[in-house]
Amino acid sequence: MRSVSEIWQPLIANLAVVALFSSIWSLASDWLDKQRWIIRKLCIGLLVGSAAVSTMLLTVEIVPGVVYDLRTCVVAVGAFFSGPVVAIIAILMSGAFRLLEGGAGVGLAFFHLGTAALVGLGVRSAARSPLPNPFWIVLLAAAMALLLLLVVFLLTRVVSLEEARDLVVPGTVLTLLATLMMGFTILAARRAGYDRSILRAALAQAPEFLYVKDTDGRFLTVNEAVAHHHGYSEPAEMIGRSDFDTTDRARAEELHEQERAIMESRTALLDFEEEVVDNSGQWRWYKTSKVPLTGKDGRIVGLAGMTVDTTAVKKLERELTESRDRLSLAMSEMSDGLALFDRNGYLVFCNDQYRDAFPRSAHARVPGRHINEILLECARAGEQLGIPEDDIEGWAERVGSLLRVPNVVTVELFNGTYLQLRNQPASNDAAVVIVTDVTDLKLAERALLEANADLSRQASTDPLTGLANRRVFDEVLERDMARCGRAGTPLSLVLLDVDRFKHFNDVYGHQAGDRCLILVANAIKTSLLRPSDLAARYGGEEFAIILPDTDLTGARAVAERIRNAIAEASADDPGGAVTASLGVAEYDLSKGPTTPEGLVRRADGALYSAKAAGRNKVMAAAAE
Repeated sequence: MRSVSEIWQPLIANLAVVALFSSIWSLASDWLDKQRWIIRKLCIGLLVGSAAVSTMLLTVEIVPGVVYDLRTCVVAVGAFFSGPVVAIIAILMSGAFRLLEGGAGVGLAFFHLGTAALVGLGVRSAARSPLPNPFWIVLLAAAMALLLLLVVFLLTRVVSLEEARDLVVPGTVLTLLATLMMGFTILAARRAGYDRSILRAALAQAPEFLYVKDTDGRFLTVNEAVAHHHGYSEPAEMIGRSDFDTTDRARAEELHEQERAIMESRTALLDFEEEVVDNSGQWRWYKTSKVPLTGKDGRIVGLAGMTVDTTAVKKLERELTESRDRLSLAMSEMSDGLALFDRNGYLVFCNDQYRDAFPRSAHARVPGRHINEILLECARAGEQLGIPEDDIEGWAERVGSLLRVPNVVTVELFNGTYLQLRNQPASNDAAVVIVTDVTDLKLAERALLEANADLSRQASTDPLTGLANRRVFDEVLERDMARCGRAGTPLSLVLLDVDRFKHFNDVYGHQAGDRCLILVANAIKTSLLRPSDLAARYGGEEFAIILPDTDLTGARAVAERIRNAIAEASADDPGGAVTASLGVAEYDLSKGPTTPEGLVRRADGALYSAKAAGRNKVMAAAAE
């Protein structure tokens, strides 16, 4: 009878081999993702096959010619993550090795390998995701444990070996451990690789100029905006180059000295504005931030920078300044009307400009007429807008009494003219009224307000979708969380990500992608029913919705309404139905303190769970 240690020891060694090859697969995942499909499949197949063969070198021999190891766990996990091609390669390699070993259990070994591959492929088909939920790995491990029990049962029936029963407990435990360990290791590597790919894509496609340099000023990485700005088709073409290769020497020396000072002083340069002549000879304005990068040992290893082209904003500011200058000039050249009233309110003197300013009541604006008579004629002729029709005489009395009080009032006439009336009592109780045509001023003020409002909208909204931008989102989230925290009311956050947006862009083009994002933004707008709710474009194809005074249940309902609105709005779209995954998190002080960053992180985790669960779903984060 074989002792327990004689069974456990080789199986544990098998487990170590599985751990080793799991680590190799994880470390090579980034490199594998960059290869062509067939090369990637071949490499993974060879790796899985090698792992299976390595476990076979540390087998448990039940009786001469009949052995057991963890090769089937390796094959099943390989099939689960990489499909039938990898499974076939691994079976061929381990099967060939088993044939060379010989023995009585060759047929059962091939049955075990083939069944393990089918189990892995079956669970893969059920999961239907390149980043499966951990549940499927647990299910795979349980299925492999059941498969082991089936093989032991068949072995005792066919060979009639009582010793095979000694394999049940250690084999089941090690099968579960090996499958779970290898599955979760590879899943973690894939998720990390996916996150890195999303981050790389976001950095590469950001409209701002993003770059990292070494201590000698050579570019270590740049995004597409930097490469295209300097005339390169790909960012990789700039790696290893410096400013001396991309601009004139004087400018390059200026940048080199500036960055050297930043690294030597270890002080960041933030929002530095400068005006530069571009390659076409045009003046452009840029706002730049640069920060020194420190390694783990505390030494400066380089510099990271972000530059934003603010030319459009600067031009708008210049236009606003010119508008104000034109307004000042117009005011200085105005020809004012002048009128003098005595202490009793009778008109004593007026010039032609005063009468011309009031075309419908000009005949009444003559010396000797009382201010109340003039005002009544103005009202009867419908000359001035805003006069109460049911109390004309009372209005005339009230306005006439203002001659004794210094004031400035602007009125609008029937023809769209705006007049500013400035009243200044004189020392002899007379009153001087100066009338200025401020129509140009009013129109300029309106244009200035509209321009300022447009500038404010540009600074606070996303230009594509019209939703709030990331800066506004950060400010509102912090403000609303503070308010709800003081009031003791809940607040919920919804993060939304358009499903398979990169694939949509690749198939239909970026213009269709922009239309898709606009469709999603409009669906979000129509789904929010309260003015206090805020929808923002969080970045790329990701959106965020702040729901103050809303608990998790209400937020889930809003998220479902948004998800359904997106699906309905895109039902007839030529590009096909658009779906979105949404993650919901609640901020409630009674369930534990949190920060805006923590709330976003929890909502992002719920969003990630929705993606992992098959997309087009709403998932809620657990309470802290």
